[in-house]
Amino acid sequence: MEKIVSAIAAPNIALIKYWGKRDNLLKLPLNDSISMTLDAGTLASTTTILLSDGLPRDIFVLNGQRVQDAHIAEALKLMRARLAHDHPLIDSPVLLISSNNFPTSAGIASSASGFAALAKAMGGALGIDDLRELSILARLGSGSASRSIFGGFAKWKTGKREDGEDSFAAQIAPSSHWPDLVDVIAVADAGKKKVSSKMGMERTVDTSELFDCRIKHMPASVRRVETAILENDFDALGEEIMKDSNSMHATMLESWPPVMYMNDVSRSVIEAVHEYNADAGEIRAAYTFDAGPNAHIITTQDESAKVRAMLKKISGVQKLFVSPIGEGAKSVAPDRKLAENTLKMLKINVSLD
Repeated sequence: MEKIVSAIAAPNIALIKYWGKRDNLLKLPLNDSISMTLDAGTLASTTTILLSDGLPRDIFVLNGQRVQDAHIAEALKLMRARLAHDHPLIDSPVLLISSNNFPTSAGIASSASGFAALAKAMGGALGIDDLRELSILARLGSGSASRSIFGGFAKWKTGKREDGEDSFAAQIAPSSHWPDLVDVIAVADAGKKKVSSKMGMERTVDTSELFDCRIKHMPASVRRVETAILENDFDALGEEIMKDSNSMHATMLESWPPVMYMNDVSRSVIEAVHEYNADAGEIRAAYTFDAGPNAHIITTQDESAKVRAMLKKISGVQKLFVSPIGEGAKSVAPDRKLAENTLKMLKINVSLD
């Protein structure tokens, strides 16, 4: 038996960051987090999977290249362990074909969109449409992927159970709640980062003396951001997300050896945003940085042109993306032609008739 399905998902930008796990295998976080899902028409991962007993083994093709990827292999192992009893098809070998239309492993949440798309595709193949279950499946690949299952604003709950059954994301508000928000992304370095998020988190948790202080203050920060979203209070939202980004990167810098994702261009963006807001007399733009040097500037549609002009003046900004708030992961028409061409490229004889 065989099954071909395709899905698409956008990255999300964390407004309150998750940084540090209580369980590295199951991707269970040490704090709640909140994010805004971006627009799949601007930034997206598209994933097609073929489940077939005719395949010799699991095969991964990322951005047109066959790869050996331990991260994906581990995620599939965890998904199979979770689902095999009720969904025996998942034990079939899988051909996974995934591509991003934006830089990969550069701090623009490619793992979030990639594993959300994989979870949605697996759900489509196995008849799973429960959003909580899809969020847990996505989390098994990448913690932040649990949030990209949802559109608008999502909150990922830490949970307390050791098996992770109470650690999943849920929507705070749909994209229609605050439709004029946008994320202006300034690419400061599109290359692959030297220290993976996994390594950076582990080093921070193990060595940063500031980390415990950050975790202590997280519940209050989460409440303030959730309230700001529900009340459409940009001033409160902007201040809180900038402080949270600074806090996370401060714990990294205080780790040993230091974990440094931001570069001189990143710091120039921070200075420029504060000057921009000071000139306006209020917060009209708010920066936040994930585990990478690329800046996410949250602002409104009315301000976005001015923000882009401000960023273009900064030496070292390589490219700008502007993404409105978007919807969650969704199924798309199965790309049989892509699967057929990939099998031919790999010289694997599997009939898709």
